[in-house]
Amino acid sequence: MASFTGSCICNKLKFSFTGEPKQTAVCHCLQCQKLSGSAFTYNLLVPREDFKWTSGSPKAGTFKQESGIMVEYFFCPDCGTIIAKQTDKEDFKPFSIVQAGTVDGFDTKRKPDAEFWVSRKADWVQPIPGVPQMAKFE
Repeated sequence: MASFTGSCICNKLKFSFTGEPKQTAVCHCLQCQKLSGSAFTYNLLVPREDFKWTSGSPKAGTFKQESGIMVEYFFCPDCGTIIAKQTDKEDFKPFSIVQAGTVDGFDTKRKPDAEFWVSRKADWVQPIPGVPQMAKFE
């Protein structure tokens, strides 16, 4: 079974998970734009029971996503890198939503399985060919 590790930029907060992500998705919602400081996030859905903090303790914050769901995000208390999110949305409750850029050696050639909130996508970002495009987070 595949095993992955990752960390924040200062390397004080580390994590691991086993098994391939159940789904990968790009999210263009306003909150992901603010959390990442970029036009979108690339997210890996990992079963919560397979995700473990291996070094350091994250800080947590919460926000109400524009669709109304509550999201908790976990970040390094020293450098601020956001590592993962969890939500109360039924379909996503069993998962930790890991930020792909924090995973050591993540295969950047792997195409996302879906794009969420394309209604908020920057005009210069093109749709990913062959990937379902969802206007909102439903």
